[in-house]
Amino acid sequence: MFIPKAHYSHLVGLLEVLDDFSGRVDAAKIADELNLELDDLLPVIEVAEILGFLKVESGDVLLTSDGLNFLSDGIRSRKNLLREKLLNLDIFKKLIDFINKKEDKVVTKEELLIFLAEEIHDIDSELAFKWIIEWGRHGLLIRYDSKEDKIKLY
Repeated sequence: MFIPKAHYSHLVGLLEVLDDFSGRVDAAKIADELNLELDDLLPVIEVAEILGFLKVESGDVLLTSDGLNFLSDGIRSRKNLLREKLLNLDIFKKLIDFINKKEDKVVTKEELLIFLAEEIHDIDSELAFKWIIEWGRHGLLIRYDSKEDKIKLY
């Protein structure tokens, strides 16, 4: 099951650099432009591709129409578009269902960690928790109260 394993800000930066190169450029050139190793850039490219903001062809990275729309939108519209994209990922579908099944529509961090350990086997649940919270917040899907360690839907 796919979970985004890159920071949201890195996604935005990647798309902006790609736009600077007229929407098509070699992945290695992007890494050079961002002062990153290609291996550090690949998870960001993977997230952007799965979300439909870019596609990869023969080592070139191409901005899609959704990627262009994302870049041209304001912050609120970006968050709404990201929300739509995240809602297509199985992990977020299952997470929303999991929270909705709770009587008070709230889960604790511990409950979410258990849920993630059961759902995702190729990543540590603490790390998965971090990514879910980051992307869920940016996509206006969830709210996380770190003082009480409680998660609820946005």
